[in-house]
Amino acid sequence: MAILKEKVGLTREDLRKLRSMRPGLSLDLQVMAAAGIKRVKTEFIGMDGTRALIIKFPDESRWGNLREAIYSDSSLVIRYIHEEDAGEVVAFKVKTNVILSKPGNYIFTSFPLAVQCHALRSEQRAQSHVHVTVVEPQTDKMLFDGLIVDLSLSGCRVSVDRALVKQKIPSKETIALAIKNPDGRISELKAMVMNQKADETRYYFGLKFEASEDVVEGLLHQLMLS
Repeated sequence: MAILKEKVGLTREDLRKLRSMRPGLSLDLQVMAAAGIKRVKTEFIGMDGTRALIIKFPDESRWGNLREAIYSDSSLVIRYIHEEDAGEVVAFKVKTNVILSKPGNYIFTSFPLAVQCHALRSEQRAQSHVHVTVVEPQTDKMLFDGLIVDLSLSGCRVSVDRALVKQKIPSKETIALAIKNPDGRISELKAMVMNQKADETRYYFGLKFEASEDVVEGLLHQLMLS
């Protein structure tokens, strides 16, 4: 992903993605060291409105000395994975404003002036808001209702009200999605739980379909999402 064309101006969607960042979010931090470009991992701490971002100074016991690369007014490129609607990498440039050692090793940066996004998956995914019921295949027990928020031939992401999820579904567990077609018929797709994430209000389940692509493609056409 090329970083970064010099454009100025954040759209409402850019701001929404930035504000989706939660404390503890893993960040990919790109800096310019003496030996060239260096990329390390760190953690998002928080933000002060649209004035500043706060990130953790990378662990130098793991990544080596970074003081020559991270200092007041140095440029940083930050990337993170935005999973709320569809997996994508969000990237932006900022300037280092202040580095603190107490109460923790924190970096205060400028607020981004521009954001770039790049689809995480090579396969195109259709944006959707399709109502589904998640079912336990062995017992046909309905677990909870949710929304498919993106959909492809190989899998989908389901968003569920956090209050409805009484317990996590183990990774690699197979579930079934009951989907109502426009003609009123119910289609059922079995899928394996690949990952799950949560924010303050929603759970997001990343699922891999067990049905053939032809079956899924037929459903996509029926739902007019292809």
